[in-house]
Amino acid sequence: MKSSSCKLIASFLVLVSQLADAHVSLSPKFAEPGQNLSTAFYVPHGCNGSATIALTATVPESITAISPQAVTNWTISTNYKDSTNSSISNFTWSGGYLKPTDALSFPVILSVPNVNLSNKQNETVYFPVIQVCELGSTNWTAIPDSSANSESIAHPAPALVIVSNATQAAASSTNIGHSSGNSSNTAHSGDAHSSDASIALLDLVPAMTAFGVLALVI
Repeated sequence: MKSSSCKLIASFLVLVSQLADAHVSLSPKFAEPGQNLSTAFYVPHGCNGSATIALTATVPESITAISPQAVTNWTISTNYKDSTNSSISNFTWSGGYLKPTDALSFPVILSVPNVNLSNKQNETVYFPVIQVCELGSTNWTAIPDSSANSESIAHPAPALVIVSNATQAAASSTNIGHSSGNSSNTAHSGDAHSSDASIALLDLVPAMTAFGVLALVI
C-alpha cells in the first residue's frame, strides 16, 4: 500500500513539473538589439505521454545569424535558404531520446536584429518549432496576430522578445507587451501559460496534501 501511495505522489510531482512550464519556449527569451545571445529551446515534456525523438526549429527571416549547439547524444542537421549556405532556414536535433516526463534544453547562439525601439516598447520574433515524438508530434507554431488573444493559443511558437533593457524586462515579464509584423503593442502577460499553471498548481494542493497524509497513515 505504501508503495502505491508513493507512486501516486510521484505522479503528482511529475504533473506539477509539467504544469510549471507546459510550452516549448526560449530561455532566456528577452534580448537587446544587436546582442549576441546564448539561449535555448526548453522542452518541458513529451507529446501526450510519448518520448521526444526530434526537435526542428524554423528561423525567422529577421534572424540572419544563428548556430544550433551540440546536445549530448543528439545529432544536428541544418538546412539553408539558398545554395550560398550563408543563411539558415531551419535545423533539427535528432537521434536522441527524451523521456516524456523529462525536460531538456536545446541551445543556440544567435545575433539579435538591431531593431529600432525608439517608437515602440519591444518587438517579438517567433521560432516555429515541431516536436517529434515516438507517437505523434506537437507543432509549436501558432503566432498571435492583432485579433488573437495569445493566452488562448494552445501551442504558441517560442518567442524572442527584443527590448531596450533585457534584465528589466525579464524582471517585469508579466507586464510586457509583444509586437511583431503581424501583431500590435497591446500589453499582456509575457508568460501567460505560467499564470495558468500557477492556478492549476493551487487547485492540486488539496489533493497532493491528501495523498501525503494517506502515505503517512498507510
